[in-house]
Amino acid sequence: MNTQEVADKFIQFWRDGKNEDAIKAFYSDHTIHQTPGFLYSRKMEQTDAAEISELLVVGEYFCLRLKMDVTLKDIGRSTLNESWVFEVKGGKIVYERFFNYNTKAVLV
Repeated sequence: MNTQEVADKFIQFWRDGKNEDAIKAFYSDHTIHQTPGFLYSRKMEQTDAAEISELLVVGEYFCLRLKMDVTLKDIGRSTLNESWVFEVKGGKIVYERFFNYNTKAVLV
């Protein structure tokens, strides 16, 4: 699969609410995760469906924007607003990075 095909299928899983299936199907056993630790160290509960932008595919990379209303256990209700960037090699995601724009979570 090329990058466009991986990106299309990966995001379709997310839009269908099958996040875990997307990760199992497309992440390499050695995917590099470069994400902000503050968010993943908190208890998070999704309160509304995610809003996922259209994909942008450039070479071996694809990116998108995700907005989701969530409740963070130690902060309260907030809007998660992220840009996601992925690198694809051999039909698998080998690198991911999330850029978070959730000011409330960053400042607390």
